[in-house]
Formats: sequence, structure tokens, C-alpha cells
Amino acid sequence: MLKELVAKIGPIQVTSTCGGRHARHSQHYSGKAVDFRPLATSTRAAVAAAKALDSTGGVGSYPGGLVHVDVGDREASWYGHKRARRQYAQLALRRR
Repeated sequence: MLKELVAKIGPIQVTSTCGGRHARHSQHYSGKAVDFRPLATSTRAAVAAAKALDSTGGVGSYPGGLVHVDVGDREASWYGHKRARRQYAQLALRRR
């Protein structure tokens, strides 16, 4: 999925993979998610490109230009603050 995404949007700076602190039951812990900063395009364009990929499950963005993508079983998308995601999130779930 990352290879396809980089082909569409250009280079990225990976900021988080499996390690670190994430939400409980996060896709990060099972190696199915990555957070990154797009280096050659806008956050908005990176999110749109990620959502267009068939292999992407969840896509989210945070202030400061960070983007989350995962290959989970359902599709979720959000924009919001990392610590207050539930307050600002708009989730759309769809079974694949």
C-alpha cells in the first residue's frame, strides 16, 4: 500500500509504525498502520490519494500535516486532534 501511495504523492517521512503510544486496539500494534508526513504534496492531497487506494482501510489526518493510513478490515476516516480524536472525529465505517 505504501509503495502505491508514494508512487502517487511522492516521498514521505514516516513518523510512526509499530512502536510508540497509540489508541487501544490500534492497527499500529499489529503492523498494519503507519503515520507519515507528505514531503512533496499537501496533507489534503495525500489523504485523498490514500482513500482512493483499494488496499487502504483507515485514513486520518492530524493538525501539523500528519497522515495515518492502515490496511484494517473496515474503512474509517477522520480529521482531528490526536488526543481528542473522539471529540472531533467523523467516522465512516464500511465492511470490505
